[in-house]
Amino acid sequence: MLVIAHNMLGIFTIILGVIISFIAWHGISKNANHYSYLKGKAISFFILCASILDLLQLLSYSANNPADTSWIMYWMIACILWACALLYTIRLTLKTPQPTDTFLFYTASLLLIGLLTGLLTNFSFTFDKFDTLPSFLHIDNTNHPLVISTLLIAISIHSISLIILRRNFSQYITGHYIQIALFFSILSNLAYLSDVSIQTNVFAHLCKCFAYYFVLRAVFKFVIKHPYEQLLLFKEQLEQLAVNNAELYKKSEQQRNLLEDTLSKIGTIISSQLNVKDTLDAIADMVTDLMHSRQSLIGLLCTNQTHIQVVATHGINTPPAVIPLNHCLRGQVIVQNIALSINDLSQHPDIQKPQLIFSSIQSMICAPLIHDGEVIGIIEAYSSDLNAFNESDLRFLTALGRHAGTAIASAMLFEKTKLHLEEEKFLSEISQTTSTTIDTNTIIEHCTSHVMKALNADVAVGMLIDADKKNFTIISSINFNYKLVKMNLDSYPALASLLATFRPCITAANTFAPFAELYDQNASRYMMVLPIAVEQNLLGLILLGWQHFIAPERLNRISFAFLMSQQIALGLEKAHLYNQIKLMALSDSLTGLANRRNFDMFLTIELKRAASLKRPLSLIMLDLDKFKRYNDSFGHLTGDKLLSQLGQILQYNVRNIDLPARYGGEEFSIILPECSSNEAKFLGEKLREIIESENFPDDVGTTTAKITASLGIATYDPAVSAIPPSREKIIELADKALYQAKKEGRNRVITSIIIS
Repeated sequence: MLVIAHNMLGIFTIILGVIISFIAWHGISKNANHYSYLKGKAISFFILCASILDLLQLLSYSANNPADTSWIMYWMIACILWACALLYTIRLTLKTPQPTDTFLFYTASLLLIGLLTGLLTNFSFTFDKFDTLPSFLHIDNTNHPLVISTLLIAISIHSISLIILRRNFSQYITGHYIQIALFFSILSNLAYLSDVSIQTNVFAHLCKCFAYYFVLRAVFKFVIKHPYEQLLLFKEQLEQLAVNNAELYKKSEQQRNLLEDTLSKIGTIISSQLNVKDTLDAIADMVTDLMHSRQSLIGLLCTNQTHIQVVATHGINTPPAVIPLNHCLRGQVIVQNIALSINDLSQHPDIQKPQLIFSSIQSMICAPLIHDGEVIGIIEAYSSDLNAFNESDLRFLTALGRHAGTAIASAMLFEKTKLHLEEEKFLSEISQTTSTTIDTNTIIEHCTSHVMKALNADVAVGMLIDADKKNFTIISSINFNYKLVKMNLDSYPALASLLATFRPCITAANTFAPFAELYDQNASRYMMVLPIAVEQNLLGLILLGWQHFIAPERLNRISFAFLMSQQIALGLEKAHLYNQIKLMALSDSLTGLANRRNFDMFLTIELKRAASLKRPLSLIMLDLDKFKRYNDSFGHLTGDKLLSQLGQILQYNVRNIDLPARYGGEEFSIILPECSSNEAKFLGEKLREIIESENFPDDVGTTTAKITASLGIATYDPAVSAIPPSREKIIELADKALYQAKKEGRNRVITSIIIS
């Protein structure tokens, strides 16, 4: 029974060996390098040879011929080939051998070479030269020294293989199975050494069978199962890669559409010429949507580059007006000129962030606003979730920051252009106000309103200085509910020192205490002092205040304020002079027109005003043709009536702002402020025609007499001549034109333009 079991186990072992050899032979990849490919083929050949020798050993052993001991040789060589195959299998699959492993491998190889030499020598002489062999080489039983040496060397080789395997266990895919196979191989050889009984033989064959079985499992896993698993894994990875690619494609499409939509919106903002506030609000809303956040903030860099002025927010109830650049993410963004994010603000307690009422900010992202390569501000987005922003968001917000910077700069440029146009409009309105009235109270009241609107102020007070030059009378107040009728400069020394400069300036609101009381905590706390003065002669004062926040540099419109104050001052001076003239009765008693003194004063003022405002000024000199003959014909009294009638004609046919005057005798003059040469000529022709068609008194008490007039016109146009003429010069040129009209036959109009 044990013999049958022994034979069956032997047959099973042989079958396993052949299967192992077959699988190993055909399973070696041709993609491996040539050296590894040949070694793999050699190992499968060794296992096949060992299986064939096991078959020969089994056949010889089963013949029951005591004289035939060739089975021992077959068994010994098969044992060595099996040990060699396992050793080279371990060595072949070792990726990075250590020096110790190499030493052990070569030691085992030397043992194998020595043993195989002895076995082959013995085997070659077994049949035909049996009698010539030395006795120690002739193997006739299992206790022969070569048999024992073979088993010991096989055990040593298996042990060395096991040591190499254990030292590099992580590098082997099938290390567990090979380890068990080596263990059973060692156990099988130890069983052969211990005893030669049939029971021990069966046990040894059983261990050998297990060793072959686990090697088969290792080969199966390495050659078939592992590549199949790798193939399945590769298939899953390909499927996952396909899914990921589909998701990436979908995300890229979404991002592309999002980017196109964003660029389209920014393009719309740029082309629509929105004002700055609307542009900033639109970009803040856009950032909130694109970053999938709840809050966003846009800030512009202040002039001193130490603070950020918050100009637009989304989702923040009480945003700060100004944010310092130290201890905050935005400061790093401006310095490094790159987008940055923090996905867990709890790890950065020193980073400044907005305070919300119903939630807390966990993540934030910030990118610079860039225009023409310069950082002009920042964009920030906030989220209540951790890890809300990634690298893609950083890149996207960086691109958005560049386009948004261009949009904001374009809006600011458009706003600046519009502001210049508005400034011209307000200067024109002030000019019109000062030109159409000579009442000082009306001038200061209307101009205070114009100045407040021009500078976007919320509070305005307009005052006129009293004769004592110490007190001011409040004429106009807008959104100023403080009960104040008079203001004494002695009560406000800081304000008095600012007025002494005669130039507009920005100062703290507490310079004028009633203003400071009107401001709340969010106000700018600034005010503007606008002295109204001509040649250091203070005529009035306008005070402006802002109840909403405005950055200091946004108030820097001193030049424009100075232009307005000059224009108002010239209007007030004109009104003062006009009133003085009225008080002094500077008019001609016969014609009711202004007399020569009035004419000289008014012309001097208007020349200054024309030069300051760069507006034209015309002067008409009118002389009656052959008036001496009229007097001789009808008498001097009738001549006086004609002069009186002519005075009425001039008064009725000129504008309110014009000044007709009797220059002397039958010569008259008309000062025409803001009147070009063509306009003056048109008026001159009109007057000439009226005079020519008018009937004047004669010596019999009727109005049948006729007379004509010659007119000479001189015009000062700042567009032609940068330097204004003197009063004497413009009179001289008008007189020359008048003389030319007389010379050319009288009853005509001649014009002259002053060229410096």
